[in-house]
Amino acid sequence: MQTENCCTITIEAAFGMSLNAEKNRQGGIKKLDCITSTNGWKVLSSDGGATFREKMKENTQQGVKNLVIFDADKPDTKGGFTTRKADIEAWKALYSLDFELFLFPNDRDDGALEDLLEQIINPQNEPVFDCWNKFENCLPTKTGCTVNPLTVPAKKSKIYAYLEVLHGDTIEKKNSIKDPNRNFKNAKIWDLTAPALKPLQTFLRRYLLD
Repeated sequence: MQTENCCTITIEAAFGMSLNAEKNRQGGIKKLDCITSTNGWKVLSSDGGATFREKMKENTQQGVKNLVIFDADKPDTKGGFTTRKADIEAWKALYSLDFELFLFPNDRDDGALEDLLEQIINPQNEPVFDCWNKFENCLPTKTGCTVNPLTVPAKKSKIYAYLEVLHGDTIEKKNSIKDPNRNFKNAKIWDLTAPALKPLQTFLRRYLLD
């Protein structure tokens, strides 16, 4: 499976899927050890993606299913669901590759992994985002700073801030909120029953579970 941000999240933890108790699909993919980071669509679609293309072809020859998971991104970054999907499908045809595609947040809308994460927080913690949204709305009104207009932080910062305020201030706790260390099984932080997670769960189950 070739993934971008998803590679930092164990499938079992993030998506409520217990893989250890399940058998592989007949001729299907391996499990957690085949998740690979491509460092983004730009890398994969460039000359630097040759290694990944060859691995995909090797997987296909061995009867292994390739799954590609990227951010759809948004039109203002030369992305967006329709554009990104068309670009990837064209790349797929150009190199005669075989894979199944899912684009964050829901394989339908513009956005990224962070848009999905924003929708699966524990609802009891919504006040944290209320505060953040007031902060974002406040920034454009401050015109007396040395830089104008002020830049609204990326959504990655919003998710990081959400996690940071809900964890302690020790070094260990600070490290636990970084991408590779996040505990998506922590029900105080995340709601793995959120409807927003269903498209991704459905996609993964189709290829990971019998």
